[in-house]
Amino acid sequence: MSNPHKNIFYYYRGPSNRNSSNEDEIIYDKQIEDNTTKAFINCLECSSENLLNYFLDYFKIEIKNTTTPQFLLQVSIVKGRPDAVIKFVNSSIYIENKVSAPVDKTQLTNHLKALNKNDLLLLITNNIQDNETVKDLDIIYINWNEIYRCLKNYIPTNRNEKFLLEQFLNYLEVIGLSEFTGFSNDDFDFFINNIEDYKPIIRNKIEKFANLVYESLNHEIKSVYIDKHLGIISKNPEVIWFGIRKNQKLKDVFKHCNFTIEIDADALRIYTVIRDGKYNQKKPIGILYKKIKNNYDEFLSLLKSLDNKYFFNISKRVPKTGKTIRPGNEKWILQSMLTLEIITDETIDYLLVLLKKIEFPGIHIGLIIKRGDKILQEPEKLIAVGKKVIEEEYKVLKFLES
Repeated sequence: MSNPHKNIFYYYRGPSNRNSSNEDEIIYDKQIEDNTTKAFINCLECSSENLLNYFLDYFKIEIKNTTTPQFLLQVSIVKGRPDAVIKFVNSSIYIENKVSAPVDKTQLTNHLKALNKNDLLLLITNNIQDNETVKDLDIIYINWNEIYRCLKNYIPTNRNEKFLLEQFLNYLEVIGLSEFTGFSNDDFDFFINNIEDYKPIIRNKIEKFANLVYESLNHEIKSVYIDKHLGIISKNPEVIWFGIRKNQKLKDVFKHCNFTIEIDADALRIYTVIRDGKYNQKKPIGILYKKIKNNYDEFLSLLKSLDNKYFFNISKRVPKTGKTIRPGNEKWILQSMLTLEIITDETIDYLLVLLKKIEFPGIHIGLIIKRGDKILQEPEKLIAVGKKVIEEEYKVLKFLES
């Protein structure tokens, strides 16, 4: 769904205010939290009882539900007001939902004190680590990814139920509460259509994908490349990227060299970045130039060991404004795009010529996955590809720094 406004559960924020305060953001987060609870309860209430029974069975929630339940929102109890309740004759399931806000153990403890013997308290959050926070409390914990997976697996009993579920699942995707499901054509079309309300969807997707790739990497890489960050997204972005780099607080000449995962209108790209300096300076480009000249055969063998589908781009780095080139104030103008399909002595000689000729060169080595490729819709395989690319290209950075 390229336009979130077509979703029946979508919460319209209205025009954004550049000068909005932190208090405004907190209020908006609370509104999203309340709207998500309402959407979830509406979905259960307006569907057949089969859906509720499936939900309870899926999460092994045992409760006497021989009667048709009532679905209520914001019900007051002693010292509290849970977000929702599914009420049966002799028992109830009280629901506390957190989307962005942290878990409040005092609030949960007060809820528990007010429950009757057969009642249950269900906590739903977006952070799986919250399970550890509340493990000493007598509650049922579920995260939104699990709910998404549960409802995704459910087989609707009629057309109306199917429509409601599709809308609710899409709503969870829109607000970033779903598991990573891959990339669709709508994600790539965002960079053409620039629908503002689709921006959070693609931002959440690239961030979730990048974090899943990062978590799959070997310990050595994760112990060195500890800084993960989503790039600043402009009003009408041509690309959205996620960087994996070293601790930026350290005095390390290589700290701007990184792994990047980016998406634009044409493709998803996973690549290594080698940057900073000239061929004759004691910075990454100059160090690489010298190492290639002194270890010619080793570098040739290294490139031959990489997947032959990878690209090797050399660009000219120029400042966007002023005269200083630095991260955030630079444009990369492509000078040469090679593939690693055929690597010879002539290839290495050509690279050395370019590194010397271009005043401020920058290098990207990686994989392009073009829109429409089936693997974009296969999350597990796509994550495995991301892991493979970064772990292979790590050898290039090790060569540079050794």
